[in-house]
Formats: sequence, structure tokens, C-alpha cells
Amino acid sequence: MNKTQFKADFEGNKEIWLAAERLVSPRAVEREEALDYLVEQGAPAKSPLIAYLLATRLSDPELEVRCHMVKALGDVLSSVEQGEQLPDNVLRHLQGFLAHLNKEQILDLLEVSGQYLSAEESLIEIFKLCSYAGNVLSGIVNDRKIQLGIRQKAIYFCGEAGFLEVNTALQVLVTKIEKRNQVLRKFPLKRNARVENQLYPYLIAALEKLGKSLPAGKETV
Repeated sequence: MNKTQFKADFEGNKEIWLAAERLVSPRAVEREEALDYLVEQGAPAKSPLIAYLLATRLSDPELEVRCHMVKALGDVLSSVEQGEQLPDNVLRHLQGFLAHLNKEQILDLLEVSGQYLSAEESLIEIFKLCSYAGNVLSGIVNDRKIQLGIRQKAIYFCGEAGFLEVNTALQVLVTKIEKRNQVLRKFPLKRNARVENQLYPYLIAALEKLGKSLPAGKETV
């Protein structure tokens, strides 16, 4: 079967498009079943529209379904690294959507990581396509209103996805923690200081990772 015939057969498969519609069903079980069918058919890696729809479900209100969406999209993206060819139009649609994820959408992804460690590899692949996510993650790291575990995850993905633009912000936080601990060494630590200390090992690990990603001749700030 040639590529033209294959494309025609795929696009003419009504079940695929019915499943695509169910991705936005108000019922979580229908969204889950639709995703399973589309993944079985390899649809997210063949159709830019379905890949785009899948990306929009990364903020699915049901955490378990959201996790499955993350893994499905992560599998599509990781296949490229394994030598499989992803159609250019599929990759462009994904890049176009993921490049503009906002803070709430990124928090939704971090929440998945906080509950499902098995999703982390997929999330790394997704974050690599989020061109401006580094700045958002940096803001999350420094937002004390956000729970500690989410802030730790934000630091982790800064390093794993290679967001070099956050290097300075992370280093500033490391310096702040170290100076505060010097001052408070002889006194009981305040609650905020204890929280910040729990970010410290994540910051150091991320900075080491980012340092290895810097172009030759450049030094970390």
C-alpha cells in the first residue's frame, strides 16, 4: 500500500474521527476509551489535528486521564528520538501549541508528575517543546504560595528539559538560601527558611544538569 492510499484509508476511518470527538466528552471514561483507541491506531503520530487535540487534553480535569494523555503524547515525541519519523505537520502543530502553555497549564503538568512518577519521562519530552516554559517554571519555583512538592518538580524539569534561561534565577535562590542559613545558624529556623532549604538539593542538581548543557566556553552565573 502506497503512502497516498494509506493516508486516504486513515482519513476515511470514521471510527478515528468519532474517537477524536470523544476526547472532549464530559465523561472521563469516554475520554479514556477514546484515547486508548486513538493510540491503538497510531493516530496522534499521523494526524496533526488529533495530535493537537491530544495536546489540549494535557489539562484534563481528571488527573488519571490527564496522566494517560501525557504518556500518550510523550510516546509520540520519544519515538522521534528513537529514530522514527514524525510528520513535519504533526510536529509543527505540537510545537505551536506547547510553546505557549501558560502557568495554569504547566501547573497541571507538574501535578501529574507529583502523583505519577511513571509520567516523568513523558513530561520531559513535552517540556522540551515548550519554548517559553523555563520562564514560567522559574516563576513557579519562586512562588511561595505554591506547595513545596510542585516547586521541587518545577526545579527538576528546569534541569531535565535544559532551560538554560533559568540558570541565573536558580543560582540567585541558591545564594539566598546559603546566606540565610549562615545568618540563622545559631537560631531556630523560621518555617519559610525550612521550606526553602528543602528546595536546595533540587536546585543544586538542576544547576549541575544545566551546567553540562551550556555551550563550550560559557560558565554558569
